[in-house]
Amino acid sequence: MNLLTVSTDLISIFLFTTLFLFFARKVAKKVGLVDKPNFRKRHQGLIPLVGGISVYAGICFTFGIVDYYIPHASLYLACAGVLVFIGALDDRFDISVKIRATIQAAVGIVMMVFGKLYLSSLGYIFGSWEMVLGPFGYFLTLFAVWAAINAFNMVDGIDGLLGGLSCVSFAAIGMILWFDGQTSLAIWCFAMIAAILPYIMLNLGILGRRYKVFMGDAGSTLIGST
Repeated sequence: MNLLTVSTDLISIFLFTTLFLFFARKVAKKVGLVDKPNFRKRHQGLIPLVGGISVYAGICFTFGIVDYYIPHASLYLACAGVLVFIGALDDRFDISVKIRATIQAAVGIVMMVFGKLYLSSLGYIFGSWEMVLGPFGYFLTLFAVWAAINAFNMVDGIDGLLGGLSCVSFAAIGMILWFDGQTSLAIWCFAMIAAILPYIMLNLGILGRRYKVFMGDAGSTLIGST
């Protein structure tokens, strides 16, 4: 793994996601996957809700071109795909909160059971004594996933806010992982940034306001769960 290869991969992810985003926004207008202005939403016109779908497409492309080992990659893609699909359905048809919460919990349980991904300990936050969670770790993990999903969903109200916050978060996590020697996971974090940047460009109107897109619940759910 060298810097040139990593840079080439990140640029490829950025370009692929950009092209996919332009394609997806056209499809979204045809199928009605758009955000309509109302008394709470002051934007003008019908804005495609495809930011999250394009980020997920970029993630899939990432796993297709890189050969670094990412733990539980297939499980993550499957669970993330379910969340993006439900989020897109909610963007289009306004699914009830109970159904969305149930599916989010189910996805969290699948990740814990099959991937063994849960909070088993909070570390040494009280000094020399490690705070082991035991069975309570499963419930805390579910709550953390649900809280993260809804936290990112709540900040998705101002142009560039969700995308910018996501990039800062992934950059910070990526740097920590890089200096900890977990380079594959660190590069994956940087790949997430490369997949999010095209959305930010269109969301902020850098390429023109007629190309504007929103992230949608599909995107906030994906990023929050990740």
